[in-house]
Amino acid sequence: MSGDELNLRVDALTTQSGRFKTLIGEFFRLEFKRARPKWGPYEVCIEITHARDTSSQDVDRVAKAVLDALTGVVFHDDSQVERLLVTKVEGDGPRIAVTARPMKPVRILEDA
Repeated sequence: MSGDELNLRVDALTTQSGRFKTLIGEFFRLEFKRARPKWGPYEVCIEITHARDTSSQDVDRVAKAVLDALTGVVFHDDSQVERLLVTKVEGDGPRIAVTARPMKPVRILEDA
């Protein structure tokens, strides 16, 4: 964690939200006891890396599993995610990299 930004890397790939939720929940419970979910809009970026020889995962299923795992840890509800970017790339092995951060308020300028 860096300020309010979370950077997480899981060297595995699964669409089973229960496994992610358990893994991430246990990690935060043991390593980051100070982390508490917050309210407000969030931005989440997910990069899915898969080996060339393996079957590819559906980005929507992986994204849902990750958002379910972050619910109650980073934010209270995944409906707080207002911007979601998911990319899938080939690499040496299965990996999911996640960045979650509160969105900064957007200031709209009115014509004078």
